[in-house]
Amino acid sequence: MKLTKFQLYSVLLILVAPVAYLETPHVLIHTLYANSWLAVLAATIPGLLLIQMYYYIIQKSTQPFPLMLDEHLGKTLGRIVGAFYIPFFILVCSYTLRLFIEFMKMNVLPATPISVFIGVLLLVGFVAIKTGLPNIARVLEPTVLVGLSFSIIILLIALFNNFHLDRILPIGYMNYKSFGEATLITTFVLGKMMPVLSLAFFLDNKRNSQPLMRYVLLTFIPLITLTTMTIIITRGILPALSLTFPLFSTIRLARIGAFIQNLDIFFVAIWILGIFGAVTIPWFMTCYVTQQVFNLRDYRFVAAPTSILIGFLSILISRNNLEILIWSHTLIPLVYDLFFIVIPFVLFVIVLFKPYPLTNSTEPAHKVEPPPA
Repeated sequence: MKLTKFQLYSVLLILVAPVAYLETPHVLIHTLYANSWLAVLAATIPGLLLIQMYYYIIQKSTQPFPLMLDEHLGKTLGRIVGAFYIPFFILVCSYTLRLFIEFMKMNVLPATPISVFIGVLLLVGFVAIKTGLPNIARVLEPTVLVGLSFSIIILLIALFNNFHLDRILPIGYMNYKSFGEATLITTFVLGKMMPVLSLAFFLDNKRNSQPLMRYVLLTFIPLITLTTMTIIITRGILPALSLTFPLFSTIRLARIGAFIQNLDIFFVAIWILGIFGAVTIPWFMTCYVTQQVFNLRDYRFVAAPTSILIGFLSILISRNNLEILIWSHTLIPLVYDLFFIVIPFVLFVIVLFKPYPLTNSTEPAHKVEPPPA
């Protein structure tokens, strides 16, 4: 399995952007109100530190995650910690899938059973994983180019049609504890780049992962800042607080003249492609980590049983959209912080006192498929 630099950039951006584009501004507005966009800008500094931490771990390792855990923690402890990441990545897939279901059920196809959404997305993801990671990355390349361009354009159209700058004032008048919380919320979203600890070894040169992560950061921060500001300026704080998906209500305001309206249908189509990647990549990580932890011959056959677990957990995770909002504001940030930031930080502290490896071999990362018969 080999990835080009743009493919890795596309994969990392899909991991952090689609869900955050819809969800993060809503969470930040509940935390910091009109100044929530400032927290996104402030997350640039911890985001750079997070990237440097991931890159340092990559540089000090000769094997990809989760085998690097064996290298730095010992085989027994490394396998135990790696095994905990399997249900965690399943939870990431299930939560993302359930968020997609709630959005579609509330705004697009309210009469459609949730089993249809689950079945279709899991079927497409299953086929994608069976074809391999490089093919998934090839699909995500045009998705990133089209999706990113359209996301910015439709936000600007909505902003210019309903521009009320006074709604963002006063700037800087805020509770600094809430400001710190909002900054951490944005940072944990950037922590979704943690699979780079595995994916960087699929590049021809793993050193290229550092500038690619920085490019993802330089894309993510302006996008979420613009999204948050647009919601506040066009909708106002009180309506944004009362809406479950304020971004979608904002996009519905976008129109060009009196003839081009209802642009939200294009947003839904492109966002579904982004959610496909946001579910499939953690699902691939589930299969890949399972293969490496239990020393299996291939990762593809793990896709079938894990699809059942993801589907059932996405149903059990909540009974309604209110419970999914509670997950978004309470449990999910804590769990993501633990697995995406805290555990890698412990690993970073350990490798900090180790010398750079004499070899930069990435052979273990590529030996994940059985030889042809």
